[in-house]
Amino acid sequence: MDVEHYDRQSRTVKKPLYTYYAQKIKDNTRMLEGRCLDVGACGGYLGLELAKMTNLHVTFFDLNAEALEKAALHLVEDGLEGRGATLTGDVHAIPLPDESMDLIISRGSMPFWEDPALALQEIYRILKKGGTTFVGGGKGTPEIKAQIIENMIAEGQEVDLEAMDKMHGDGMKRDYDALLKSKGIQNFVIHRAQDGIWIQMWK
Repeated sequence: MDVEHYDRQSRTVKKPLYTYYAQKIKDNTRMLEGRCLDVGACGGYLGLELAKMTNLHVTFFDLNAEALEKAALHLVEDGLEGRGATLTGDVHAIPLPDESMDLIISRGSMPFWEDPALALQEIYRILKKGGTTFVGGGKGTPEIKAQIIENMIAEGQEVDLEAMDKMHGDGMKRDYDALLKSKGIQNFVIHRAQDGIWIQMWK
């Protein structure tokens, strides 16, 4: 992964995507304060946008230490010092105590989980009573996609529509209902819409 390139893209041309999903998470979960874990956070783009809209303290969690260095930098750049932290680790064995997070979010990391059932079980394990999740993936609405394409053109970047449409597609076609039930998780709803698939679990 080219962290520098991905970071530039996510902080500029693709920023509307993260703003859109942060607002969706806020609207659907109504979680405005407490502790939030951003799984597969990379440079923290989703969690940063959510932190700007709420009083949540966000922990950016990823296997890639270089990407998390970007998240730490962006906390300072966005004036969010004290509102976030970074944590390196694997979603299949999250290094956090049981019931330690009020909200757990993720966008786009699920297709890369080697054992999605185990990863979802780990996420559920660290979720507090009264907490919720909003994990999944999507490429936004047609309007968001058009805005990103417009931004790319303005930056003189090549637009590969086929690649944009395929991104994360196969990994989001799993039977997540069956995976969750296989781990004994019953309190969940799966939101399937034009803008992606999102799993909301609660205790």
